[in-house]
Amino acid sequence: MAARKVIAVKDWSCGMSDELGRVVLTISPTEGEPILILMTIFQAAKMAGELRSPKRVPFSPR
Repeated sequence: MAARKVIAVKDWSCGMSDELGRVVLTISPTEGEPILILMTIFQAAKMAGELRSPKRVPFSPR
């Protein structure tokens, strides 16, 4: 299982790539370079559903 990483997000944008038929999510963290995520429309819809009803997870700062 992949380790989870928490980042502070300054802003984000989302767009549809006509050439690929994919959704492109750009996340601008407060520190470092922007992160680009390429996903299918189905993955984006699932993520939107999760953002509408987030689940609580335990947070333990290191």
